[in-house]
Amino acid sequence: MLAVAAGLGIFGLATYGYLGFAGQGLGPEAFAPLSVMWTLLNALGIGVFLPFEQELGRVTAMRRALGEGNSTYARRVIMVALAMLAIFTVIAIGAGPVVSERLFAGHSELIAVLVLAMGGMAASYVVRGLLSGRGRFVRYGAQLAVDGVLRVVAAGVLFAFGVRSITLYAVVLFVTPVVAVLVTTGRRRDLVRPGGSDVTGRLVVRAISTLLGASVLSQVLANAGPIVVQLLARADEAEVSGQFLAALVIARVPLFLFAAVQAVFLPGLASLVSAGEGARFRRRVEVVAIGTLAIGAGGVLVVWLLGRELVPLLFGSKFSIDRSVITLIALSGALFMLAQVAAQALLALRADRVVVVGWAAGIVGLAMAASVPGELSARAAWALVAGSGAALVLLAAGLTVRFARWHVGSAELRDVEGLRG
Repeated sequence: MLAVAAGLGIFGLATYGYLGFAGQGLGPEAFAPLSVMWTLLNALGIGVFLPFEQELGRVTAMRRALGEGNSTYARRVIMVALAMLAIFTVIAIGAGPVVSERLFAGHSELIAVLVLAMGGMAASYVVRGLLSGRGRFVRYGAQLAVDGVLRVVAAGVLFAFGVRSITLYAVVLFVTPVVAVLVTTGRRRDLVRPGGSDVTGRLVVRAISTLLGASVLSQVLANAGPIVVQLLARADEAEVSGQFLAALVIARVPLFLFAAVQAVFLPGLASLVSAGEGARFRRRVEVVAIGTLAIGAGGVLVVWLLGRELVPLLFGSKFSIDRSVITLIALSGALFMLAQVAAQALLALRADRVVVVGWAAGIVGLAMAASVPGELSARAAWALVAGSGAALVLLAAGLTVRFARWHVGSAELRDVEGLRG
């Protein structure tokens, strides 16, 4: 846990460094298309490939607890991940002209970089799923740390030499995760153990498909702010998406702290479900929820006090944001983290469809709030709050129902159909 927290801390600080160097090197207007690409990469890359980490971590941890191997399941999951990457590539190429014109300010080369960066994220998440499932959290943290250090060093070099190429700053997002995976993964036999019942590709797709829908919806919700701004911006508001992303990066610092918890939360809950430890499962969820609430509330307070001043400090004097806007963004992050706690618990209980419904409700809430007229940045910030709040209400209600049905030792607790092959 500490290794993961350290790795995420380094990665988080490095991400701020990378974006800070890029923002200062490019300026608000040129930074805007890069900020949208960075947002899409996080929304779609995490959304599409985080389920593979979750599924590999969940299955590997459960089979490890049962003394079984994971090689057959891991092989199928990797094949499905490659297929998803191929599908995304085809879609990106087909939609490239429209996306580059509408979101990337005509920088069509960012489409190719986005596809390559998605490949890097796919490799990262697959390996991290195996690492977390096998309990290799030191290597998990090391991968994040190496990726982060390389990212900020590369951006710093570009900034020091006065490079103003959006493409070169974007390529960093592809190169660093690939290098990190190659350097930190270790021996294959430490992660993939022979054995386990054979499974079909169809079974893996069925296990991941609901997770995939939930993950994509959650990441779109978390990262929608700059995209909403870019889509709604008038011709004289070209800089606003870059400004909004700068505020988003500052306001979402607590999410990096929560990510350390999330990395070990689901595999740990899955092991408790497999063992039928209902009371321990409930206590762990409650403790994590209370801790998350404290992190979120503290983050909102700090952002309200210092957030507005930190934006120009990190990104340069050309960047600014209203205090109320950045505070709303921080509030949306706190609500999103609490929703994630409920979602992770529901996933461990195999209530995947409930999670999809919860995140879908969040997207609906966001879209409805974004349609309300108002100042562009405030409109996007309120949309994030409405979306995260709606998701939290639905997911918490679903988890409450599941807790009410909980009986230690019941067949429901041991329902791991599809995970044992």
